[in-house]
Amino acid sequence: MDAVAAREVALPRSWWTARRRGYLLALAFILPAVVNFVIFRYLPIFAAIRSSLWQYSLLGGYGEFIGLQAYLRMLEDPIFWKSLWVTTAYVLMKVPAQIVLSMGLALLLQRESRFTAVVRSAIFAPVVTSIVVISVIWALMYHVQLGLLNSIITSVGLPRIAFLSNPRLALVAIVIMMVWKEIGFSMIILMAGLKGIPDMYFEAARIDGASGWQQFWRITLPLLRRVLMFVVVTQTIFSFQVFVPVYTMTRGGPLDATKVIVYYIYQNGFLFQDMGYAAAISTVTLIVLLVVSAVQMWLLRSEVEY
Repeated sequence: MDAVAAREVALPRSWWTARRRGYLLALAFILPAVVNFVIFRYLPIFAAIRSSLWQYSLLGGYGEFIGLQAYLRMLEDPIFWKSLWVTTAYVLMKVPAQIVLSMGLALLLQRESRFTAVVRSAIFAPVVTSIVVISVIWALMYHVQLGLLNSIITSVGLPRIAFLSNPRLALVAIVIMMVWKEIGFSMIILMAGLKGIPDMYFEAARIDGASGWQQFWRITLPLLRRVLMFVVVTQTIFSFQVFVPVYTMTRGGPLDATKVIVYYIYQNGFLFQDMGYAAAISTVTLIVLLVVSAVQMWLLRSEVEY
């Protein structure tokens, strides 16, 4: 009886110990990510909000408390509105073009073969290449006198095009470069989503005589909605944060035609030493991003499970 009683007492303790070990193990895995998010994501957000309420510069530190003056100043700042519009135009051009092209490539290259594997690698290579290097190479390609693109254009008898010094073309030129660089990322995510759709739906559609286009609209697109939502939201966030190609290729010009919001934040914070105003613009940009992301997630929500 004593041995049985000892086992009955020992069982709950061993169960609790195993459960506690599981909690501790899970905490050990999660803790680095939580610490990373708190230190490098959330604390800078609160620091930016605090800085926007004070006169603050990197050289002079915190000065006088100004409350919401930076936000009121923003309402009367035409360059802020111009940069917000330029950023919006950049997002509206880049994200749809990238989604459509990457979807087409994902559908074309989803079959496994040596040829498709090589093409996939070639398309994905720019994603892992330094954006600074790519920006410098494309700036040389766009050069009016020495650029590869103008050499091709003049070889067929057409006039040279000032890609980066024409206010109407500069932003489009950056969009083309960034779509080329990031299309591999979207393509890989969409291909993973396509592989997750069970073949039985397509087999049933083929038996019913559905065409390829009907299969795409009635099966592929609805079942790919959650993956599309992820791609659209992440690409929108990435696009709102565009900075390096603008800094490297145009410095916001010509005539502020490529002055995106992050470049304007950089100018105020590091060139004009007005960190408080830069923090206010950053806070408003964050709010805009949260609203846009919430709307996109609501529009692309899906209750379909497979």
